[in-house]
Amino acid sequence: MAGLSLCELRERLGLIKRAEARLAAMKTAALGEYASRGGEGLARRVALEELQASKQQARREVQTASQLSQVPETLDALGAGEIPAAHATQIAKAASQGPVDEAVLVEAARRQDFGTFSKTLRDHQHEQSGDDGKSLMAKQRQRRDLSFFKSPDDGMFILNGRFDPVAGNRIEAALADEERRLRNDKPASDEASFNQRLADALENLVCADTTDRKPQGTTLILTADWDALNQRLADARLLDGTPLPVSEALRLGCNADILPAVFDAKGQQLWVGRKHRLATEAQRAALIIRDKHCIGCGRSAIWCEAHHIDEWYKGGPTDIDNLVLVCTSCHHNIHDDGWTVHRNPNGAYELRPPPAPYADLPTWKSKPNPPSHDLDPFPDKGTSTQRPTTTQPVLLN
Repeated sequence: MAGLSLCELRERLGLIKRAEARLAAMKTAALGEYASRGGEGLARRVALEELQASKQQARREVQTASQLSQVPETLDALGAGEIPAAHATQIAKAASQGPVDEAVLVEAARRQDFGTFSKTLRDHQHEQSGDDGKSLMAKQRQRRDLSFFKSPDDGMFILNGRFDPVAGNRIEAALADEERRLRNDKPASDEASFNQRLADALENLVCADTTDRKPQGTTLILTADWDALNQRLADARLLDGTPLPVSEALRLGCNADILPAVFDAKGQQLWVGRKHRLATEAQRAALIIRDKHCIGCGRSAIWCEAHHIDEWYKGGPTDIDNLVLVCTSCHHNIHDDGWTVHRNPNGAYELRPPPAPYADLPTWKSKPNPPSHDLDPFPDKGTSTQRPTTTQPVLLN
């Protein structure tokens, strides 16, 4: 391996991906045939013994084999090494939950990475549901569960759960808000890791006395388009891009303090110059809508920080067009390792590494991005005095 160039190593990884896909198809076919002849119980036992899997893993392997047997186009593409096993598993699972166009999904799986394909699949399920995603949301809620138990090994407690997209986004927002508060309030001697602070945040939120105050961090940001022709909301989505039935968005509006708002120069403080060093709440919400995630690694916007493109200490303003969302790790890449923020022609921001250590790599190619109106509701017109208005409403809880 040490003698291979970076291009040769990349080719090697592509070969490994195709080989893993073909092996996954062989394993699926073998387990599926075993289950059809001897039953799923015997197939799980074989998986336990021959694959040396855990009971949970063996059950999952047999279930996946059964689901993949119902999507022949997907199984053929997997066997040909054209799509990764993880993509094939997602298609099979989605097909078992409701109607899908298998050919469309297989074609998308051939060219999209896992994160992009996951979003494509969610959108596809929403469109194919025929009821604006209501049945899909109901099925997700039915699958919610939570386990909390004491480990016999060390006496520590273990928490594991699954939540529907609405509940999950609210929980994530609450945890992120409390984790930031703990991080900002910590003394210099506190060396707690991020995961440790997250555990502390959960304890604080669950055990807090809320009799005289509103629970912290329950901000839920939803986006929706305004259908001017029919005078109604359309294409409602959660922060992570998950499609949301419009009826669910309206239900949330009835049951919580959700405020519809259009960001503009008059209604929101998005250009504050040197008045504030840190991003305002309005700016943070606007950044979440515009960037959607860390511009470097794609981590959820909930866990990101606002970075000044033109540094504050060098006179940079706290204006919306001088701010981008980055996670803590990518923020360190900028300040410590020379990574830089670049704006693509379509208006999307991205983080690029310094050129010197990557001299033998091919010329940098930007990843494809959605149309600019989806990514940047505040296009940069050259100066911070121009403040265009987005037509996309933002709902804040």
